[in-house]
Amino acid sequence: MPEGQNIECGERMTIEQVESLYSQLETALLEHDQINLIADRVQQSDTASLQLIVNLLQMSKQQGHTVKWIKPSPAIINVAELLGLIEPLELTQYITQ
Repeated sequence: MPEGQNIECGERMTIEQVESLYSQLETALLEHDQINLIADRVQQSDTASLQLIVNLLQMSKQQGHTVKWIKPSPAIINVAELLGLIEPLELTQYITQ
């Protein structure tokens, strides 16, 4: 299997984009060992999109795949903190004290 599929998260990770994002992630998991979530441009995110990523992380671990964040934006980190999802989203290393 080829390694390293980049998924561009865009400017909005919201419920309106969840279906499209899910489709991209599902295909990437079938074809690649590693998925890179490029999230530096995200200006808005919500519970639905972050729950999708939590599920992706869990599923990828079960299948022996790797999912990595590439520069998660402050918008993602802020919403993840509010929802208590920093650890499930594996964003701990991006938190500044």
